[in-house]
Amino acid sequence: MRVLTRNVNGAFPHQAKDEIEAQIECLAGVADPPDLLLLNEVNQYRREFTRELIRDELGYDGIVDTLSWAHELRESDVQPHRDIGHTNGNLTAVRDADSIEHTPLELFDDTYDDADRKHVSTHYPEKILVTTYTVNGRDIKVWNVRAVPGSMKGEEKLKIFETVYNRITNDPERLRILAGDFNTPAAELPDGQPITFSDDKDPRIQDRWRTAALQILKGLGHIGMVDVFRYHWGYGTIDTLDESFGNRRFDHIIASEELNPVYCEYDPESLNHSDHAALIADFEI
Repeated sequence: MRVLTRNVNGAFPHQAKDEIEAQIECLAGVADPPDLLLLNEVNQYRREFTRELIRDELGYDGIVDTLSWAHELRESDVQPHRDIGHTNGNLTAVRDADSIEHTPLELFDDTYDDADRKHVSTHYPEKILVTTYTVNGRDIKVWNVRAVPGSMKGEEKLKIFETVYNRITNDPERLRILAGDFNTPAAELPDGQPITFSDDKDPRIQDRWRTAALQILKGLGHIGMVDVFRYHWGYGTIDTLDESFGNRRFDHIIASEELNPVYCEYDPESLNHSDHAALIADFEI
């Protein structure tokens, strides 16, 4: 099973169609096309155009996205959404439409036996797309996530991290993939320790900021999930060609070790069409 995650840089409200066509062409040129395609920052104004290209040019018949949700929130007169630019969302695609099921997050969920506490705290729910992908008779819960930039959206970034972490760690599912643009860490030490963006934050929120980021990056090991890039390559200085954003690794695939990850790499060629490189991982399941 091959998985590809990529931020396609579609936040600009009226992204040109030829830019989207070039990105799809780039994806079509990937050797050994992915079985599971996860896209972030897909332009909600170009929803039908993008879905048509993904279906006709890439051959994915199973397409799930949060773009309709983003559109509805953007058009809402209810605060805070009236002041939020819900211009983009996430999209997950597979070849067989019968192998994917959208499993959206509910505000309250009987799974947690806790109706007194809501489980979606972010004002950007379109940044969290959850599906169940069935492959070789096994169900995999797939989390396609993009964290908004903390420098622009502040606490909303933490709310996305906290919602995802709490949901994943309380979910009884054994097989999981969490992937996307996390907009973190600021840097990584050779031993893999991430440096978060918490140092310049308001002291009243520094600890929460650090904890939220580290829980996503390093805090899922106790439920059997691994950073697939580090799992394959080990630790040490990251080569320039393996960086997804300047000298930072913002895009990640964190998956259940039981899925047997065997390879992971960033595709530097894809930087020609976005400010993020595509991240590709292979699993033997």
